[in-house]
Amino acid sequence: MPSEFTGIEKRLDELSERLARLQPLQAKSRDDFAQDAYLRDIVERNLEVAAQCCIDLSHRIIAIERAVKPSDYYEAILQMGELGVMPVPFARQLAPIAGFRNILIHEYLSVDWDEVFDHLQHLDEIEQFARYIRDWLVQKLTTR
Repeated sequence: MPSEFTGIEKRLDELSERLARLQPLQAKSRDDFAQDAYLRDIVERNLEVAAQCCIDLSHRIIAIERAVKPSDYYEAILQMGELGVMPVPFARQLAPIAGFRNILIHEYLSVDWDEVFDHLQHLDEIEQFARYIRDWLVQKLTTR
């Protein structure tokens, strides 16, 4: 694989690993989640890293495509739609994950655990993001 794409592959692998850790936890009830601080910690950290992977992948693709540098993480994900990596409506739907990631990292004293639980129940959006990135990668590698 050309070196410009190795960072993408590594981040996709990391994202897959984080999603694999989270998927079995989706079966936990909201009450289990509320009562188990260790479970909340595991979910919080893995969602944080998964969101960061989405952001990092977006930035890497923007650089490879030589697109305009985004002003923030939210815009970076939106640009995935503008660049045709994924449908624009999907990019708009996923982009708020950037703000969620910021809350987990910077507003850790006031995390809304119901919101964290809700994100846990919607891993399919992050999985779809990864599929779009993989499809983009395959397309780039086959047209070289």
